[in-house]
Amino acid sequence: MSNPARPDVLIVGAGPVGMTAAHELTRYGIPCRIVDSSVGTKQISKALILHVRTQEVLDAMGISAALATEAVPLRQVEMYAYGNRLGRWRLDGIDSPHPYPVIHGQNRTEHLLERAINAQGVQVEWQTSITDLRQDAEGVTVQLQHGGGQIETVRARYVIGCDGTKSVVRQAVGIPFEGDHYTGEQFIQTDAKIRWTLPSGCSYLFLTKVGYMMVIEMPDDYVRVFISLPDTDPSNNSDPSLQDILASLHEMGTPEAQLTEPIWLSRYRTSHRTATHFREGRVFLAGDAGHTHVPIGGQGMNTGMQDAFNLAWKLAMVSAGRAQPALLETYNAERHPVAENLISGTDRAYRFVLAPDDRQQGLLQFIGPLALQADTIQKQFRETLEEITIGYYTSPLSEDYGGSSGPIAGQRALDAMTVRQVDWQTIHLNDALRGINWSLLLFPGLRAPENAVQPLAQLGMAVQQRFGRLVTPHLILPTPQPQPGNWHGSVLLDREHFVHEAYGVMNPCLYLIRPDWYVGFRGPLTSQASLIAYLTRIAS
Repeated sequence: MSNPARPDVLIVGAGPVGMTAAHELTRYGIPCRIVDSSVGTKQISKALILHVRTQEVLDAMGISAALATEAVPLRQVEMYAYGNRLGRWRLDGIDSPHPYPVIHGQNRTEHLLERAINAQGVQVEWQTSITDLRQDAEGVTVQLQHGGGQIETVRARYVIGCDGTKSVVRQAVGIPFEGDHYTGEQFIQTDAKIRWTLPSGCSYLFLTKVGYMMVIEMPDDYVRVFISLPDTDPSNNSDPSLQDILASLHEMGTPEAQLTEPIWLSRYRTSHRTATHFREGRVFLAGDAGHTHVPIGGQGMNTGMQDAFNLAWKLAMVSAGRAQPALLETYNAERHPVAENLISGTDRAYRFVLAPDDRQQGLLQFIGPLALQADTIQKQFRETLEEITIGYYTSPLSEDYGGSSGPIAGQRALDAMTVRQVDWQTIHLNDALRGINWSLLLFPGLRAPENAVQPLAQLGMAVQQRFGRLVTPHLILPTPQPQPGNWHGSVLLDREHFVHEAYGVMNPCLYLIRPDWYVGFRGPLTSQASLIAYLTRIAS
């Protein structure tokens, strides 16, 4: 499948976003090519954090196991403000098989993804640039220039631009990139080893009157020191020295600290911009090509990878003739609002931490410790930062008829332990959801009458017969009982009721889970006609 002459999809940009798209398209059996003007994967960490939702994405892709050996858990952040310790942000305890964010530099993430796509037979075409892009009703014609100077014309059905804030793809199709630069502030940072009087095992945030500073633990006993400062010389684009970083580190709260063995030093300015839309005909934008924001919360790479994960399964199903082309319209409808909310949220946070007045500083020092002691505030902060609250509630793919007290249509699907009947193996529900199909969860409910399973089985068989290329049904039985007659599909035993309780199911209920592990449809058994109509609109 490597580098087909006429790929279904050409991906421009081989960072984490582009390689996520390449992996998923290939997993679905869709021929693709991925090109990048760089010479290879990054050798510096750059983006650091993999949030919980992104770890779930990697889990769904089947490549999360390597994180356990490479990543450093980020379970807590100690917070200081204007010379005083406010308390601790607790990031552990998310309801997920991946209960906390991890530090796994962008270079490591890129290498992880490149190994994964290589194993699928796809090679990144490095040192390859786009020189022209034109689309028509049937496809996109792209002119590529390879590193040796060779010119190649490629015809693809679709193009995904994952080529960063200066995206050639975005410019070629004329999508505006609206927003502005931040002025008056700069960022300096280093990845180095640190000796100081603060204990290891967590990361640190310092708010000061001149800016903010983070010290984040990394693999191999390194830390990332990240500092915002007034931009007194906007013309200075040179990297800072280690002594520059150390001077700011001392000034902003740790005068005894020592830094050694730097492997990266950087200075940069930032902006906040969003493409007005993420699709133009057969061309799509993902990641920084569609949105860029100030680096608060470390969400840029994560949001881009989730863009690609959302788009890839839709492109794959349409390309394979398994779904209607209208499915592609939901990409912009779902992901553009996510980008807008991210940019507005990071902008508000950035302006607050950079320029608080005396009243705000006093308020933060008074209320901050109280807020950090409140479990409800901590929980809300964790879930927002870890991106598990992102939902697609107004999406055309979200249809809800009630029937439970659990997740609603458009919400992230929940995981729970269960037992696979065919071999009595304990698995995560997510293990059953992983694949290239939608998953139909058929719940009898904890108050179900004895005859509740048979109509669910009949529905599951009808769905499998009619939509088998699209949907895999799973019967979830709360009590051991004989398998319904004529049912040869998946049965998950929920004797401890973990799955029923996670989904809040007391009576017979239907949950249709999308390939990206979001709820597409929810309803009681009486809504089965609506379920069939929903699937009919999607299926090709």
